Amino acid sequence: MILSDIRKLARESLSGKWKKGVLITLMYFVLELVLGYISKLVERIPVLSFLISIGVLVISIPIAFGIILSFMKLKRGEEVKCYDFFSLGFANFIRSWKLTGNILLKLWLPILLYLLATIMLAFFITFGVIASTLVHSSILLILVSIIGIGLFIASFIYLFISALSYSLTYMIAYDNETMKEKEVVEKSKKWMTGNRGKYLLLQLSFLGWAILSIFTLYIGILWLVPYMQVTMICFYETLKEEKIEEE
Repeated sequence: MILSDIRKLARESLSGKWKKGVLITLMYFVLELVLGYISKLVERIPVLSFLISIGVLVISIPIAFGIILSFMKLKRGEEVKCYDFFSLGFANFIRSWKLTGNILLKLWLPILLYLLATIMLAFFITFGVIASTLVHSSILLILVSIIGIGLFIASFIYLFISALSYSLTYMIAYDNETMKEKEVVEKSKKWMTGNRGKYLLLQLSFLGWAILSIFTLYIGILWLVPYMQVTMICFYETLKEEKIEEE
């Protein structure tokens, strides 16, 4: 699997479809802005603000699932409208949450370690500040801060690398509608074994484009998102073909 060929395939797949890809991305960002604006309006009302936050969290997973499905349909030349990610997501509301729930169950240890490291970082810094004040030395503060930050970074990297194993979950689910959610998640992990590094490098290859999009007042992101999404789909489809040949 040559990553440059994957990106080339993505560009070819988007030929004549860029407008639709941009519109899907734009509609998604508009939805995000609307939800953010609503949250801003009620932020001074604690109860309502909390309920809105929960509501946004609940619909975020189906919408994320719907976005993947929309771009898969776009890449494959299937009929899809720029706002279909919403209906596709909510048509698979329960399934999207079951998939995500199974991923979280697989990641329970990395998540737990990350949370503990975050708590320890806050504790170490607080302890270091108090201790350094009592002994009138900043060395202790520096030492405990380094330990806390080191543990935090290590736990984050562990969580991030572990999460890469489940990057194909939504795509596999789209192609296997009758497959149980647990099996989908396990299949993603199996296929990503030995391929997480390639997937990460493919994602990092867009870093330069992401930086350039900042200089376009973020307008460039409207083209970058479809490019990235379709590229990841091409990665999945290429890997799928390889696995089929192996079997």
